[in-house]
Amino acid sequence: MKPLTNVLHVLFLLIQVVSVQAQQLPDIMPKLPTVGTLGDYTNQYGQANNISSALVPMSQNQQNAMLRAEADQHIAQAQQAEQKRRVDALINEAVAHFSTPYSLPSYANEKGTSQYRDAFDQLKTMKNGLFSLKKAVFIVENAFNENQNDYESFDKVIRETGVFIKKKMQEFGYDPKSNVAKNLILFRFFSDTLQISSNGRKHLPLNYDFDDHKGQKDWSKMFVTKLLEAGSGQCHSLPLLYLILAEEIGAEAYLSNAPNHTYIKFPDDNKRKWHNIELTSHILTTNAHILQTGYIKAEAIQHKLYLHPLNEKELLAHMHTDLAMGYEQKYGNDHFMDEVTQQALELHPTSITAHLNRANYYNEMVQHVFEQLGITRENAGTELPKYPSALKLFQTMVKQHKTIDAMGYKKMPDEKYQAWLSKMQEQKDNQEQQQMKQQLQKLTNPLTKL
Repeated sequence: MKPLTNVLHVLFLLIQVVSVQAQQLPDIMPKLPTVGTLGDYTNQYGQANNISSALVPMSQNQQNAMLRAEADQHIAQAQQAEQKRRVDALINEAVAHFSTPYSLPSYANEKGTSQYRDAFDQLKTMKNGLFSLKKAVFIVENAFNENQNDYESFDKVIRETGVFIKKKMQEFGYDPKSNVAKNLILFRFFSDTLQISSNGRKHLPLNYDFDDHKGQKDWSKMFVTKLLEAGSGQCHSLPLLYLILAEEIGAEAYLSNAPNHTYIKFPDDNKRKWHNIELTSHILTTNAHILQTGYIKAEAIQHKLYLHPLNEKELLAHMHTDLAMGYEQKYGNDHFMDEVTQQALELHPTSITAHLNRANYYNEMVQHVFEQLGITRENAGTELPKYPSALKLFQTMVKQHKTIDAMGYKKMPDEKYQAWLSKMQEQKDNQEQQQMKQQLQKLTNPLTKL
């Protein structure tokens, strides 16, 4: 075991930094390239394929080199498997409930916290196959607003919007059974001006709100209800509204994470190819565009932090993290927030947002406990061993940070994120974007010509 003074140096560096920034963030994973899909380069030097070339005997040196290469490959595979086993063990331990006699001050008696408890209870009932994203989003946002929202009004707006979309889909002659067609009309609803010919009803595009896009000044900026009222949102509310409307018209689409970001994925009608929709820029994207952030490690893809379409259970976990983050914004960190985070991790063990929320919780608790016990950097070497529970709490906090790092998380600075969004915006009218839209249009199987 490392000397306590060395470990505590890490601690005080951790707790002096601003809390970790959480991301606003079908079990069919896009297949990563394999050897078999990378192409055949046997003729790259212009040599003709023939049977006799395969019969030329290899020299002893060539045979030895081949054996060494095979051995190196087996060793690398074994090392990767061992590394995955270790990370999986860290994740399992992080998800397991940690019992400690310490706690942060509770906000349970504050006005409005009972609404959060009710909202949590309602979300928990959805894990038994009763999930509705429309209902879950309303529950989370209504808790923040202390039950002042009216569900019937919210539901009416969604239903009427669904009718509008279906009507316009019919006017365009799109096949109502085609998942590509349903997602194309949803994409056009968010990005184009649409008007119903029969009644003249018009809908304008939904735009990106650059003002307080993280909700740091006003958390309600993150809400779908705000998006519906103002006609603008960000990478949190725009994809959620898309999925609510997909639920309304029967389209298959999924939420997916990127660093500091969420976007839409949907499969084609044969479920052979995935398409990505970037709603903040009104463009179609590829995984290559998303990887250009430079903040997606191979480990993060392996553990499905990013580029992974969230299934229903994982989307429910996402709503739990939204509930927890709204609570923290309004009140702060206490046992209730960790209770909600625990539920999120049980639903989705590799949810990076839930892991970051838990890391923040441990950071604050360690700082609070150390202040209560009078433990400082100067006396920690002698004082901390006197309190086994405090030492265990500290070790758990450190392990939580190690888990996040082992999963492949890399924090993306806000200025880098904004630069990446701007780069995505520049692609809106380029040739590649037009070609992608045309290819998608061809897959809609129109019943009549436009």
